[in-house]
Amino acid sequence: MKAALTLVLAFSVVLTGCGPKKEPAKEQATVVANHASVRMKNSATSRTLATLEPNTKIDIMEKQGNWYRIRYGETQGWMEETTLLTEGMAAKLAAMVAEAKKQEPQNTAVLSEDVNLRLEPGRTTKIMRRLPAETKVEVLERRTLPRPNSNPPALDVWIKVRVSATEVGWLVGSILDYDAPAGIAGFMEGSNYSAIKPLNTVEDSELGPVIWYVVGERRPGAPSDVAFDGIRVFTWNLKKHRYETAYRIKGIRGAYPLVAGREGNNPMFQFPEVAEDGSPKPVRKFIMNGVIVREAK
Repeated sequence: MKAALTLVLAFSVVLTGCGPKKEPAKEQATVVANHASVRMKNSATSRTLATLEPNTKIDIMEKQGNWYRIRYGETQGWMEETTLLTEGMAAKLAAMVAEAKKQEPQNTAVLSEDVNLRLEPGRTTKIMRRLPAETKVEVLERRTLPRPNSNPPALDVWIKVRVSATEVGWLVGSILDYDAPAGIAGFMEGSNYSAIKPLNTVEDSELGPVIWYVVGERRPGAPSDVAFDGIRVFTWNLKKHRYETAYRIKGIRGAYPLVAGREGNNPMFQFPEVAEDGSPKPVRKFIMNGVIVREAK
């Protein structure tokens, strides 16, 4: 009897050892969407197996298109990529947020419509979340990429924005309404102020402190691959109590960043340009003496 029991136990151990092994996960991910569906198939119309809430940890098994096959406890199914933040994505996002801390905003802007905030520029890159219209963002960087399947060939403008101290991403630039200080908004003449930097502050006897600005103007029809095609400097006339154009150039191929500061006691600004083939050109630097602007050679 004892020998028979020993044989049964040994046979059980063999069966257990030969059973199917648990499929290893490729990485972990965190749910970032409210009421995120785990579906039977990689389709938005497939049956929902479970609903998960933000900060839930799941295993990633594989990726097909915009869908991940996931494991949550004993449940396996499919989740759409916008509902998840994988470990790899989280690392990229953390690096982008850290890099953005070193970048001074070129301007602020408001979204004219709902738009996808993406981890990288491009129409097929990871969507982190949907930003609602009227969201205010800081403009940090600009890139142009060929638009997929466009005939004739066209370029998409992608803008890197900061939504908050911990949220940075890329969105398509056509939905940005750039801000302009009230005092100089009337000078826009149909242009966008794609970059604005304070240059100097003067004391008006009636209005108090007033800021001078250097502006990167982007006129309608400007090439897609330039951030601004004109520069305009606004100074304040202390006698007439109004803004005036102290300097203006057009027909340039300006690129971010437009930087303003001081050269000794004088206001200064500079910006890079790009050639028509996309290659960088030398930085152009300008120094002010009073309201006179001269390019440094």
